[in-house]
Amino acid sequence: MKNKTLALVLVAFFISVAASAQCRMDYKAYPYGFVGLQGGGQITFTNYNLGKLITPIGGVQFGGQFSPIIGARISAQGINNRTAAGKSFKPAGEIDFKYFTGNIDLLVNVTNIFRKKACCPRLLDLYLVAGAGLNYAWDMDPLPADYLDANNVTKHPSRAFEWTDDRFSHNFRLGLMLEANVAKHWGVNLEVDMNNLNDRFNAKRGDSHDWQLTAMLGVRYKFGFKKRPAPAPVVVPEPEPEPVVVPEPEPKPVVIPEPEPEPVVVPQPKPEPVVVPEPVFVPEENVVDLFFQLNKTEITEADAARLRSMGQWLSARENAVVVVTGYADKGTGNATRNMMLSQKRANTVVDRLVSEYGFPRDKITVYAKGDTEQPYSENDRNRLVRIQARTVQPK
Repeated sequence: MKNKTLALVLVAFFISVAASAQCRMDYKAYPYGFVGLQGGGQITFTNYNLGKLITPIGGVQFGGQFSPIIGARISAQGINNRTAAGKSFKPAGEIDFKYFTGNIDLLVNVTNIFRKKACCPRLLDLYLVAGAGLNYAWDMDPLPADYLDANNVTKHPSRAFEWTDDRFSHNFRLGLMLEANVAKHWGVNLEVDMNNLNDRFNAKRGDSHDWQLTAMLGVRYKFGFKKRPAPAPVVVPEPEPEPVVVPEPEPKPVVIPEPEPEPVVVPQPKPEPVVVPEPVFVPEENVVDLFFQLNKTEITEADAARLRSMGQWLSARENAVVVVTGYADKGTGNATRNMMLSQKRANTVVDRLVSEYGFPRDKITVYAKGDTEQPYSENDRNRLVRIQARTVQPK
């Protein structure tokens, strides 16, 4: 049994390590919820022919995998169980009764502990199962009667059994579950658990606890996956044209003209002043949106090109003013967190305009909207900073 369990652990580990760590799915593998059904067999260890004590078992479970490593579930299982009146006396035999176990279990994905990137499900996942709960047993078969053995000694097999008014007992569980992820929403698993119960569980009277082994095949339906945001498009800036060098003309020789006689100056009437109308001011505007990744405040390489274009536009217009507004998407985080992210994103853009392009900070107005305003209908495009520049009429 130990060799088979070790082999399953090694198979799951090497399959996960050999698989590629790059995720190409359109959804996030974690977190998710699940419901499942299981069926198999169980046996409670005692000093009797164990082959005659194996009985079927069924179970249901509901829970969730909160991260690539940690999950939890509520499980219920049972049907019927079987125990024995003893070992050496003839009337001893198998006695059936019904039982029900409810447990709260912790699920630890051992496979993901050894993986550098656990963003994607693999073909096989190995889980450590540990939990605690209560067990309730009822409807015990009639106990064997007293009898005389070969030495005419009265045996009382019924005294080895007794129900009390309290038929509850604890249930501590430790086991392994190997699951094959056959589809996005479906997994098929094999689970082997060792359960520790009070001795009253099978009506025997003693100080030692009972050990119950369960082995079940099952299927789980997984739901509640979140959509993975699409990566921002990579914009490759066009190369700037090389400057055209125009050769300077050779200087012409300097010719010193002979002095001409001074002309006779005839006073002319003063012309009336010509009034030149002032040119009509035509304002200019430029708007650029810079998009950020989830929970990030750094400007991506793609948006750095758009920021550079805006910086060059501002450098060519001394009468320009700027409004920088930061936003955060409403689909993640909370209001306080999103307000802080939008402020930091806006400050990052302002610092770049001042430090890299020399734009005066006193001509920049900064706003942080958090998730109170959503410029775009698509949630993930609302992680942005909008730069609105315009020219004003010189005073």
